[in-house]
Amino acid sequence: MELNVVTVNVSADFTTPPGVPPWDERKSLLVEALLAAQPHLIGLQEVTTIQRHFLQSALSDFTALTVPVVDPDPALVTAWRAHYAAFGLPDIPNPYELLLFYRTAELELIASGHWWLSPTPERPSIGFGNVAPRAVQWARLMHLSTRFEFICFNTHIDHRCPEPMVALCRSRFADYLPLNLPLIFMGDFNFNPTTANYTLLRKDDWLDPHEAVEAAEVPTFLYDTPHQMPGGRIDHIFYRGRGLAPLAWERLVSPEPERRLSDHDPVLVRFAITLPQLEGQRP
Repeated sequence: MELNVVTVNVSADFTTPPGVPPWDERKSLLVEALLAAQPHLIGLQEVTTIQRHFLQSALSDFTALTVPVVDPDPALVTAWRAHYAAFGLPDIPNPYELLLFYRTAELELIASGHWWLSPTPERPSIGFGNVAPRAVQWARLMHLSTRFEFICFNTHIDHRCPEPMVALCRSRFADYLPLNLPLIFMGDFNFNPTTANYTLLRKDDWLDPHEAVEAAEVPTFLYDTPHQMPGGRIDHIFYRGRGLAPLAWERLVSPEPERRLSDHDPVLVRFAITLPQLEGQRP
């Protein structure tokens, strides 16, 4: 039995990065590529309201989990308006940026939540050096045909301040380890395997399917601008715990190669579910 997981930063529709078509010219191609991968779980980042409405309609076999914006910190509201009002976004989009899809007929949601990547993680806020808020959303899911349970995390780490964001994640993960369930941590991390943050996660027993299947080292980000942000393979699907064995790692490409899906390539990992029932899972 397989569990197929995809992550991609879809590139927000209010900007058009060099070499990337406008959203309306690539949105159907993105959905086509996603569906062709036959995923059970899709973690998306940088999703705007317009993009969310389209994707929820197009991915009708999936249930979407979002991150609500409730009582944002005034400092965040001020910083947001100063930076994003010029793009026609005077208010923080609600729900915000992260979108986690799970295949409704094959997975059952047990619990879900989120935290903000800031010094005050229970409230929408900034404070680590980022302008836009960042978050981690999580979901505890059960694979219906095997009763296999796992917890997945979807995030977008800010390239300006990855160190405190990674440190907060490492601290918060301690709350989930006593559940003795396999974990999946995916998203746009904005750091590649040569960095200290990648090494820290690996030291914490997070495994990289790319290494496990000995895939070729290829970039997942279109640009290579070390003076601005890291390039290379910066989009990851990490895992830890028993019960998942990676079978394949691959980048998804556009059905029309001359039209990119985003400035990030979607990453697909195919896992084998190796244990149908683990200690800590429901009978």
